[in-house]
Amino acid sequence: MPLNTSLDSELIYLHQTSQDRNGMFTKITDELLAKGIVEESYREALILREQNHPTAMQLETMGVAIPHVDVEHVLEERLVVVTCPEGIEFNQAEDPELTMKVNVIFFLLLKEKDAHLEFLMKLISLFQKTGEMEKLLSTTSTEEVMQILAKNLD
Repeated sequence: MPLNTSLDSELIYLHQTSQDRNGMFTKITDELLAKGIVEESYREALILREQNHPTAMQLETMGVAIPHVDVEHVLEERLVVVTCPEGIEFNQAEDPELTMKVNVIFFLLLKEKDAHLEFLMKLISLFQKTGEMEKLLSTTSTEEVMQILAKNLD
């Protein structure tokens, strides 16, 4: 996923209030539908995928999640970033029976079937940089988020 074409400041949602996961999925889906980025089937696919294959993981100082769907639900490649300092409850990737609070969510919208593996490796590398992740969570500047992502994901 070429980051320069997938980053859009209008798809960075900072300091969102705590809500339930599916409510947040609906809000993001509505935004993406309005912009013509996803198919009508996206929301349902997102919810089902996250129920069956949770993506939340605990980092050193926060929880993150990487919800994504199969390529047929996506019209344009994008990366959506949501931060929620209070956290949103997700099921854990390692143990789907357990829940955890997630503070940063990266929605991967990919058009190529195997492109997510390379991009996931870059994200995981970013996750290991605690200082960068803390900046991402605390900033109120979409420009700063874009700079952090460009620096760490290119």
